[in-house]
Amino acid sequence: MALAIASAAAVAAGGEQVARYRGNGDAVRLFDQFDNDGYSLAVSAGPAGSVELSVRVSDSPLASRAPFPTGLPRDRALPHAPERDAFAESSARGATTEAVAVERILGALAAAVRYDPDHVRRQDPTAVFAEKRANCVGLSELAVDLLRRAGIRARTVQGVLKTEPGTAGYDREIGGAYHRWIEVHYPDRGFAFSDPSASVNGVDARYLPFSRRAYAKPKDLRLTAVSFAGTLGYGTLPSGQVSLRRRATTR
Repeated sequence: MALAIASAAAVAAGGEQVARYRGNGDAVRLFDQFDNDGYSLAVSAGPAGSVELSVRVSDSPLASRAPFPTGLPRDRALPHAPERDAFAESSARGATTEAVAVERILGALAAAVRYDPDHVRRQDPTAVFAEKRANCVGLSELAVDLLRRAGIRARTVQGVLKTEPGTAGYDREIGGAYHRWIEVHYPDRGFAFSDPSASVNGVDARYLPFSRRAYAKPKDLRLTAVSFAGTLGYGTLPSGQVSLRRRATTR
């Protein structure tokens, strides 16, 4: 289900995408109300013990003017990795706002690391940076690592990405794949989603985040799409041989 790419005028006007899903099984407890900049997931009781998941996504520009460098102190939890420090620094060089720094770091990551759905390969930042191949887990873990090295708060997100049969990781019980992406914190806007494998500063209505960490693949979760409408006027961010979808930002 591709996102429509609209003109600059359409982006300025703001588009919206809304979707509704029905969930069944014990693992629906992983979903709860989830809101950040441009994204909202509402959860309510459905028929026969099911749960209704209602998603609303706006492509209105991310209205952040948070400066870069951020001025945050070095995160002491980061392991020593001078080569990743250098990559983050060089990628964000010249950025004067955090939003631009995020675009540059995630764009550089997408250009440097090739998506590989292999789930046997190690997905920690050290291995991914060295091998330049990763699935959604490795890309998200390395993205958060690089952003934090640049003084930008970020964290990984677990959930479901609704996809089509035949795509990587497709599970017919959920009509999609278990997926990993990230949230980036902007001091003047709060958190906003990015998907290092697909988009910057926004996602679409196919993304269903868990509200709590799942330490193993859920064993009892069934998701059915009920309705899906609207388009998002995201632009594109060329990144080497790939392109990321890019939600506009206020300059």
